[in-house]
Amino acid sequence: MATARLGEVMSESKESPGSALERELLDDSGSSEELPVQISFEIIRLFSEGLYQSPHKAIEELVSNSYDAGARNVHVLIPRSGSDSPELQDSLWVIDDGTGMDASGFKQLWLVAESSKNDQPALSGRSPIGQFGIGKLAAYVLAWRLTHISKKDGRYYLATMDFRQVRGRRQNDPAAPPVTVPLQEVNEERAQSLLAEIENRDGAAWQLLFGDESSESWTAAALTDFKDLFSKFRPGVLSWVLRTGLPLVSDFTIFLDGAALESAKEEGNLLLALPVGGKEDEQAEKLEFTITETGVQIPGIEGEVQGTAKLYETPLSRGKSLQYGRSHGFFVRVRGRVINLEDELFGIEALNHAAWSRFVFEVNVDGLREFLLSSREGVRESEPIYLLKEYLRAKFNACRAYYEKQKRQELVGLDIKLLLQDASASVLAEPLIEAVRQSLTASKQPSHYITSPTDIPEHQRESWLTEFEKELAKGPFDELEFQNVGPYDRLAEYNAADRKLIVNEEHPFVAKVISHSKNMTPATLFATSEIITDALIREAGIDPIISLELFSLRDRALRQIAGDQGPDPATVLRHLSIADQDKDALERAVGEAFITLGFRYDRRGGNRGGPDGVLDARLGFGDRQVEDFRVVYDAKTTASSSISVGHLDFGALWDFKLSEDADHGFIIGKAFQGQDDPESAVNRRTSQGRGDRPMTVMTTAQLKRLVELHYQFGVTLIQIRKFFVEALTFAEVTEFLDSLEAELSTEQPPVPLRRLLHGLEREKDDPLSRPNIIAVRAQDQTLKAYEVERLAAALRAVQTIVGSRWIEVNEANNDVRMGHTADQILAELDRRSQKELGLTARTGEGP
Repeated sequence: MATARLGEVMSESKESPGSALERELLDDSGSSEELPVQISFEIIRLFSEGLYQSPHKAIEELVSNSYDAGARNVHVLIPRSGSDSPELQDSLWVIDDGTGMDASGFKQLWLVAESSKNDQPALSGRSPIGQFGIGKLAAYVLAWRLTHISKKDGRYYLATMDFRQVRGRRQNDPAAPPVTVPLQEVNEERAQSLLAEIENRDGAAWQLLFGDESSESWTAAALTDFKDLFSKFRPGVLSWVLRTGLPLVSDFTIFLDGAALESAKEEGNLLLALPVGGKEDEQAEKLEFTITETGVQIPGIEGEVQGTAKLYETPLSRGKSLQYGRSHGFFVRVRGRVINLEDELFGIEALNHAAWSRFVFEVNVDGLREFLLSSREGVRESEPIYLLKEYLRAKFNACRAYYEKQKRQELVGLDIKLLLQDASASVLAEPLIEAVRQSLTASKQPSHYITSPTDIPEHQRESWLTEFEKELAKGPFDELEFQNVGPYDRLAEYNAADRKLIVNEEHPFVAKVISHSKNMTPATLFATSEIITDALIREAGIDPIISLELFSLRDRALRQIAGDQGPDPATVLRHLSIADQDKDALERAVGEAFITLGFRYDRRGGNRGGPDGVLDARLGFGDRQVEDFRVVYDAKTTASSSISVGHLDFGALWDFKLSEDADHGFIIGKAFQGQDDPESAVNRRTSQGRGDRPMTVMTTAQLKRLVELHYQFGVTLIQIRKFFVEALTFAEVTEFLDSLEAELSTEQPPVPLRRLLHGLEREKDDPLSRPNIIAVRAQDQTLKAYEVERLAAALRAVQTIVGSRWIEVNEANNDVRMGHTADQILAELDRRSQKELGLTARTGEGP
C-alpha cells in the first residue's frame, strides 16, 4: 500500500474544482493504493475521441457497463442547467445496483484494452455487451475526471481517474511517471458524504444506495470537470439513444433524472410484418440460407439471425422525434444493443423514398460480435457481412413491393382514361401528336418527358404516326405505372410507343407528394399535367433547347421544394469510396459524381440491355454548332481485388453508345487486372479500339480525383470532353489527371473567386439586369484573362459545395442568382471546404 492524499492529486490537476463531489474529494485524507494503468495519450485519443464523437454515445458506454454488471436498475442524473457559477456545477452520475467492485474489480476495470467479460459467466442470465475493455475511456471525450464509488461485500471503495495525467504521454516512455488510479476503502459515512448531492436530485437512487432496502452491491460513476464536447449534450437525444440503443428488458430499467425510460416503439398502423425464419421467409429461401422456425443461419455468422421487418401506413420519421433520433430503417442488435444507431442504412445504398420512411427492421445478430469494430458502432466488411446486407435489402424490397401494390390498389376507381375522356382533342391529342412528330424527326429527343420510338425507318414514320393518331383517339394514356426509376431521373415519362405514362416515385417531389397523400391521385394528376405542358410547348413551336432548359430549371425548383438539394460533396466522395462492391450503389455513385461536375444524369441501371447511365453535358452553341455532348457508361463490380478483361463487354458498350447517340463511353470499376501493365489484356483491348471504337477504362479512385479537382479548382465541361477524347487506358487517365492538376494549380492561377463574386454583387445594384458572368468579366481586366467557361465552372463548384440556397448558376446564359452577399458566400465556402472536404478554399485575390 502506498500512502498518498487523493486531494493532493486533484489539487495538482485543477485549481478550483466546480462540483460538490470534487470539493468532497479534496477534503479526503485517507491512504490509497495506486492502481497502475498501462496507457498512453495516443491510446486514449484513438479509443475515445476517434470512436465517440457524440457525448450521448459516451454516456451510453457507462450504462452498458451497468448492464454487463448484472444491474436491474440504472439511474442517470444529468447536470442541472441554469447556473453560470462553476462552484455550483453538478456531476453527471450513472448509478446501478449491479455486482459492484472490490479492489480486484477495480484493478480489472483499469486493464485498458483488455476485457474479461468473455471469460466470465453471464450475470443475471445476460450475455455481456462489451468485449474490448475500452468503454471506460469513452468518458475521456466528456470530462477530465471519472470517479467510481462502489459497494461490495459490505465494504465501500473509491477510485478517481484524472485523465490530465496522461496528456502528452507516449507509450513505453521510461522517463514518464507512471499513470495511476488512487484506490481507497472508505466507510459508509464517507461514502454518503461523497454521494450527498444524489439525495436531493433523485430520491429513488439514494434509496438504492443507502435506504432501508438498499442494494447489497452497487456502483456510482461520476463525470466531473467537463470538456467542450459536453456543450453538445442534449437530454432528449440521450433519452432516445438509451431507449433505442440498449436492451430495455423486464429485468433492466433505466431511469433518466428519476423517470423510467420505455423502449422506443414505432407509431402508426402496421401494414405488414415479415418475420425472420419460418416457412414463409421467401427472401432467405431465395438466398439459400438455412431456415428454422425461429430464424435463419447466414454462412460465416455464428448462431441464428432473428427479428421482424415491419411496414407502416404513415412515415415514422416525422414530428418532434426527429430532433432526437430516427424511428425507421435497420436496427441491428448484438446482444440486445443496437450497433448502428447513427447509420439507418447499415452501410447499404440509399433506398426508396416513399417506403423507406415507413419501414423498420429490428434484427438480432449476436454472431456479429466477432465482426464488430472497436467502437461497437459498425462492422468489418467481409463476405458474411455482404450476405447479411443482401438479406436486409431483400426484406426491405419485399416490404417496398407490398407498399407499391397497396398504393396501386388504392388507385381502384381512379381510371386516368375516365379522368380525361371528356377532354378536348385540341388540348390533349393534337399537342401530343405534334410533340411525337417532332421527336421522330429530330436527331436527339427534343422533349423532356415525351419519348418516341427510335428504330422506325424514315419511310415508315408517317404510317406509324397515322396509327398512333388513331390509338390516341381512344385516350392519350393507355396505361399508368409507378416505377422506381431513380432519384436523379425525370419526374415522369410518356412513352409514345405504347402510350404508357410512367411516374418516377423515387423523384424527390413525387415521393414527397405520395408520402403526404392518401392515394396516388395527386402524383398522377401532377405527372399528367407535366406531360401535357411539355406537349403544348412543342406545339407552340418553342425552340427545343429553350424548353429543355426551362424543364431543367423547373425540375431543380421542384427538387428544392421537396427539400432535396442534390448530392453534396462529402456524400459524393464517400459514396465513390464505398460503392465498389454493389453494382446499384456504384451506378448511382458515378451518376452523383457527374452531376457535381455539371452533367445531367439519366440512370438506366442496365435495363433492357442498355447502359448503366447516360450523362449529358450542356455547352450550348459554339462558333458554328451546338457543342453539347453525351456519355454512356457501364459500372463493374467484383468481390475479388480486381476485374478481369473477360468481364468487360466493350462491344455492348459501343452498341449502347450508338443507340443513345452518345459521343463517348467509359467502363468504371474499383481496379482492373493488369491496369499498370501496358501489355496487359485490358490495356491492349482499350488501345486497339482507339481508331474505330474508342472507349475509356477508369477506376473509381480516378473519378474521385477528378471530382476533388473540380471542388478545389473548377473543372470545365470542355476539359472533361477533352479527357474522354485523349484518355482511354488507365495510364492515360492518370497522366491526364496529373496534367490537369498541374495546369489548374500552377500554370493557370486559380480563378479569383472573391473578385468575381464581388463583381456579381455590384451587378445586383442594377434593377434592370441580372448578375451575369459575361457582363462582370467584360468590365474587369483581371477576369478577362479567364475564359467564361472556366469562370462558370468555378462558380458551379462553389454551388456544389455551399448549395444552391447560397448561389445558383444558370448554365444556359451564365446568369447568377446570389442568395447572400459575396463575403457570406466566401465564408460558407471556406467553412464547408474545411469541415466536409478537408480542403482549403482558393478564393484568389480580393476585389
